[in-house]
Amino acid sequence: MRRPHLAAITCVGLLALAACSTDQSVRTTAARPIGVETVDTTAPGDTTAPDGTAAPVDTSAPDDTAAPVVGEIAWGPCEDEIVADPAFDCGTLAVPLDPQQPDGDTIDIAMVRLPAVDPSTRIGAVLFNPGGPGGSGFDYIAQAGTTMVDEMGLQDFDLIGFDPRGVDRSNGLRCLSDAEVDATVYLDSSPDTPEEQAALDAADGQFDEACLAAYGDTLIHYSTVNTAYDMDAIRAALGDEQLSYIGISYGTYLGSVYATLFPERVRALVLDAAFEPTGDSVEEQYATQLVGFDEAFDNWAAWCEATESCAFRSDDVPADWDALRVVIDGTPAPADDGRLANQAVFETATISALYSESQWPLLAEALQSAREGDGDQLFGLADSYIGREPDGTYSTIEQSGTIIRCASGIDYDLPDDPQALVDELLELSPRFAAGITVDDFTDECAPLMADVTAPALNYTGDAPILVVGGLNDPATPFRWAEEMTAAMGSNARLLTYTGEGHGQMLNSTCVTGWEGQTIVDLTLPPADEVCDPDPPVEEPEWWAALPVPDGVSDTVDAGGVNALLGITPSLAFSEARTSALSPDEVLAAYDAALEADGWSVGDRAEPIDGVPQGVYFNDDGGVFSVLVFGPEAFASPELEGLDQVADPTQTLVVLLAF
Repeated sequence: MRRPHLAAITCVGLLALAACSTDQSVRTTAARPIGVETVDTTAPGDTTAPDGTAAPVDTSAPDDTAAPVVGEIAWGPCEDEIVADPAFDCGTLAVPLDPQQPDGDTIDIAMVRLPAVDPSTRIGAVLFNPGGPGGSGFDYIAQAGTTMVDEMGLQDFDLIGFDPRGVDRSNGLRCLSDAEVDATVYLDSSPDTPEEQAALDAADGQFDEACLAAYGDTLIHYSTVNTAYDMDAIRAALGDEQLSYIGISYGTYLGSVYATLFPERVRALVLDAAFEPTGDSVEEQYATQLVGFDEAFDNWAAWCEATESCAFRSDDVPADWDALRVVIDGTPAPADDGRLANQAVFETATISALYSESQWPLLAEALQSAREGDGDQLFGLADSYIGREPDGTYSTIEQSGTIIRCASGIDYDLPDDPQALVDELLELSPRFAAGITVDDFTDECAPLMADVTAPALNYTGDAPILVVGGLNDPATPFRWAEEMTAAMGSNARLLTYTGEGHGQMLNSTCVTGWEGQTIVDLTLPPADEVCDPDPPVEEPEWWAALPVPDGVSDTVDAGGVNALLGITPSLAFSEARTSALSPDEVLAAYDAALEADGWSVGDRAEPIDGVPQGVYFNDDGGVFSVLVFGPEAFASPELEGLDQVADPTQTLVVLLAF
């Protein structure tokens, strides 16, 4: 059984647009949504209670929050292949594995930095976390840092992405090998055959045993509180008296924990898609996200029924989805790499796409392909959700997320009456709660470590804090944003977003603008400020008169291509065409045709490796762009899935007006 839980916004869409990749537990038995924080504030020490049971472990701050021992960050050129821009530099900082034992073992925290444009006007650093737990801030800033600086006006700041402790480059937790994760991550948790049951039985406890063998009692140190200590160590090593911070999803919880522990060291916080479940009842812990995804599914289905280009369109899309799930459960859809897209892949792919409205066309195309017996597109969506690369390697998010949740005390409480809760969940969310049984309610953290409780959030400083909540956010409900705003005190301000999706930085001009003002000018929006989705870019008056060069086709359906590239209606008006010409020949043909039609030809660019771009201008201020995708682009790992939404035997031509 797969159930939705808190997202990690960990990848960046192509063309420097923000996109979502989400995480879920590597466990194959009773994988549950992210849970409630429950921290003890007593002093750390022996974790055995007088009766011999495990006592709650303290991961909160001691009374003394004096300045940390200042370390040195070894900055230098980036050798990581994900960093293509030489303007970035990379570094590491050694921090104590246990902040309460500063003279003990250390681990290295990996960082990537886009320095302030002019060091003489540098205000400070802005740290960033994309969510999870377990998301890579290094990856996000390496891919979208330049866009963030431009869109948010952060030129006078060092923008820093870091991998939190236990994540990827920062002593990433890998209990299981990639092959072992691959063998277990998509097991069907509602087995229909002896083989499916045997696979589940074989995997039961495998993760726990491997983690304890690899890391032992150090697992407890990979907590949110200790990551907050690492952030303060980064601040000190940079020489800044105060910290500015942007967090998304789980990253909002990390930021609010930092503010709770170090209130006087906060300069400004932006907390987008707030996660604050500490006051939830047991029922709310389990039901909140299930209901959120059920509502998001209904919105997607309504869009599909009303949109002619939706590949899965019918008069009753939910019924067709339900029927296809049954088919896939009995007869998984094969993929080109030999894997079989079963019910777990089907549900994971659906959940993945529901995080962002821009992914809705991809979900429709994946479902239609699966109905026709092809599982590749389902795997494309599902693999992005769990951090699997095309070569079968994984980021650490599948494994580190579980450890961080347990070490932070963010697992769900167990219900007093499991059957009554099952009945309630099935009534509230019949689609995504399907298959839940009383056997699913187990303490996933108990085999790994003693119970952990989490600090009550309570900010007492004077710095401005912006909390963003989405009314249609499936992963983090709006009430969590309200609760986090209250916990952050009188200097916190709630900003409401009315559109679809999870996390709105770089997705909403209104939200991004206020987030930038909070960091740069320390200015919060007015009380009760509301941001609506950006309006779609209308077809320009000159569009219909654009020449179509010889050898370029009529328009083709661009829904899947736009979704893959992150081209939303509010970003650009777009069309797609195909051609038998090479990319260079296509652009040469457009250069000639447009120049003859009175357009000025701008410099060529290559915003994506292997994808040349032509830019053109007319006397009325019109800007027209042509992106061309040839064989090199279709083969690029960066454009995985392009061959599933466009014909790889043809050159793809994407036309854009911004």
